Amino acid sequence: MSSNKDDDQEEQSFLKHVTSHLPLDWSDEQRDTYLQNILIQWRKRRDHSHEEQRLMEKYLATIKQYFRPQSPELYDFQQWPIDQNLLNMIKCDSLDTDIVKQMQTTGVYTFSFLPVSFCQLLINEIVYFEQWCIDNGLKLYRPNSMNKYGVILDHFGFQKCLNDVVTNIVEPLTRLIYRHVTLPLDSHHGFVVEYAMDKDRKLDFHVDDSAVTLNLCLGTDFTDGQLYFGGVRCSSHTGTTAPRHDEEFYLEHQVGMACLHLGNHRHKALPITNGRRLNLILWCRSSKFDSEKEKNGEDTCPTWCGYHEIENVHDI
Repeated sequence: MSSNKDDDQEEQSFLKHVTSHLPLDWSDEQRDTYLQNILIQWRKRRDHSHEEQRLMEKYLATIKQYFRPQSPELYDFQQWPIDQNLLNMIKCDSLDTDIVKQMQTTGVYTFSFLPVSFCQLLINEIVYFEQWCIDNGLKLYRPNSMNKYGVILDHFGFQKCLNDVVTNIVEPLTRLIYRHVTLPLDSHHGFVVEYAMDKDRKLDFHVDDSAVTLNLCLGTDFTDGQLYFGGVRCSSHTGTTAPRHDEEFYLEHQVGMACLHLGNHRHKALPITNGRRLNLILWCRSSKFDSEKEKNGEDTCPTWCGYHEIENVHDI
């Protein structure tokens, strides 16, 4: 009952919004015809969304009830053998550039994160989950609209572990490095992407749906597939300005090494030419940071946007 009431309220709000943007010189007949047609399409999308939500809830419930991890210790952050130098640096609450290194002046930082052997255990667990889904006739939900291969880690038990990674690793580093990002980091989307010659080979230029992103190379053997970075941009300038020469940077993947960058740092994955590469990606979000951006509006360009540097060059 409450669901129907919510749908009615949502529909009325949608109609009110659409009606407020219709041409003033339209006749009543034109307005009615247009509204009827657009409402039919809107209801179809709403119903499809409800069905997708129902299927997702069923999928998650099935995993929770029946899936049993192959290696339960992997789901416990306290058992992750994170690089001790990194942990000591975080405990001191001071950035050590010999441990967390900035790549040129790009705002991309790299550091040793996990042993290669532990990365392989994570890969084994991912393969095990994928096979379990196949054996049980479950459709795998992929990480995002860009990647056709990989898994969402939060779907099969890693949510608390990744929450701990955000709280104990990413947030302290963000406090030290990206001081304009308003903390806390209070939500995340954790997933693994896979690139291979017969799967996704590359990923086009984009920004992430995050305040800060952690990207960890899990393995295995591969050639090429570097990450290309092309400047930090706000939503108003993501696709409107080319990168400056000093903003361009290519990052070579190393198993067990992680990189940290702003979600608004434009990047792409170049094609691999051989082998198979898996990366653990953690999109870390801040509701306060998002609210600040929304409050300022799309027409306000924040000071952290690299577009200001382009303007300054033109002013000289």
